Amino acid sequence: MKLMSINLDPVNNMRSMLICSIAIMIACMSCSTVSVPMGDAIDAYTIKIERTACRGNCPVYAMTIHGDGTLEYEGFMNTPYKGRRIGSISKDSISALLRTIESIDINALQHQYTQQSSTDMPSVVFTVQHQKQGVIRGKNIIDYQGDATAPEALRLLYNRLDAWYTIIQWQ
Repeated sequence: MKLMSINLDPVNNMRSMLICSIAIMIACMSCSTVSVPMGDAIDAYTIKIERTACRGNCPVYAMTIHGDGTLEYEGFMNTPYKGRRIGSISKDSISALLRTIESIDINALQHQYTQQSSTDMPSVVFTVQHQKQGVIRGKNIIDYQGDATAPEALRLLYNRLDAWYTIIQWQ
């Protein structure tokens, strides 16, 4: 999915980005979510982070981290890489990431943090999925970055993942 507009009017572009962001949020909210079993083999997990647009220069991208070490990335705006990229990361890094996710008790977090303590901020859609014997369980979190009630540990996790897309050897 590419976020493009043929209209050069910034107000209309922002409206289009807002509509796309809301559509993503609605799609994620409609997914059923159940507790993610932690402590299983790392190959059973998939972690996704998607950053949406803001009025400024916020990075807009989606990255999927598979338990086998494969990373899929698509940069849309304000990122060092635009378009699709494939990369890899060590299983040790993924294990450390899963330990961090477990330490923030992902299952106890709310499904959304969308209060508008400040406006014109981007959102993060964060997903952890677990697949075993054909059963997929997952947790989606929609986090509007202007919501002051979101846990700081969750925001630190996003920042850690942001750093990954700049250090990975992308193809």
